[in-house]
Amino acid sequence: MTPDRLRGERMARQRLLGEPFPDLVSCVGTLGAVQFQEFEDSLWALARRTKDRPARDAIAAEIAGGALVRHHVLRPTWHVVRTQDLDWMLDLTADRIRAQMRPQLRATGLLEDRDRLVGLVGEIVEAADGPVTRKEVGDALRERGVDLKGQALGHVTFSAELDKVVTTGPRRGNWDTFVPYAARIPTVELDRDEALVRLAATYLAGHAPATAHDFAWWAGLTVTDAKRGFEQVEPDEVTPATSDDTAFLLGLYDELVIAYQDRSMYEVPLGSGGTIDVWGGNLVLLDGRVAGTWRRRKPARKADPATVEIVPARELSPTDRERVEADAAAFVDHLDIPVDLQWKDAP
Repeated sequence: MTPDRLRGERMARQRLLGEPFPDLVSCVGTLGAVQFQEFEDSLWALARRTKDRPARDAIAAEIAGGALVRHHVLRPTWHVVRTQDLDWMLDLTADRIRAQMRPQLRATGLLEDRDRLVGLVGEIVEAADGPVTRKEVGDALRERGVDLKGQALGHVTFSAELDKVVTTGPRRGNWDTFVPYAARIPTVELDRDEALVRLAATYLAGHAPATAHDFAWWAGLTVTDAKRGFEQVEPDEVTPATSDDTAFLLGLYDELVIAYQDRSMYEVPLGSGGTIDVWGGNLVLLDGRVAGTWRRRKPARKADPATVEIVPARELSPTDRERVEADAAAFVDHLDIPVDLQWKDAP
């Protein structure tokens, strides 16, 4: 398969090309899990793949109390998944995340007291009149004689998510809130092999063509488990597609790129350890390959418009720029606020 056809099939499966998903739940259900580290950018990732491009508030409401939930699962970062999938996904992946977290817990002096602190967090969230922020959890812990701040507090609430004690509720401004896990998430019991096959099938439905190493990266599994899952599933075929003539402004953690261990097909600049290195920006893709970065900047004064700043990584023709600007216009429409589009070319 040629690189442009490989990229095109992935775009078609993720509905960046062709008919969009009919609704948010089917979008997330097909993708399996959508990395949601940057909340605002990730709202756009869902909107652009879904019919009628639902408004930001509608997506946030679905995540706050509907059929979608934002939680630490698969890898040590935020994902949005369907509420009906979270329980079995945690059963499959939480132990490896706990192991990855152990050095941080040890460094902050929390490892030996982890389980007690998680229990306290559960008591605080359960007793609250409504959703509570991490800061409010910290305040309540302090009243109980436990003074945790910064990363230490984050490690404890993260651990409470992994242990199915809390999950997220509605955002309060820019802050996440926590609610009791059992109040939002149904129990789904699968044996490990069944869960592994289900996750492999879901991954391939929304991300193929991909390798077992890609799946292991995305799912937080061992390569051995990833290969075992792949051996038992075969993705459905999709209509042939190509990445030629495409132009997308994507978030840095968009599933089209972040969901694969090998990102060479997109010509993504990499830093040490294989991490994406775009100098704090997001990705501009032309014909499926990185052509620049973009950033959304807040206005200096409240009365001024925000700015979407695009920085080309190479020489772009006037036609290329028009294609990028057309996708930028869709993003600006999604933001529904005054925005200036600016090009910032290298001197």
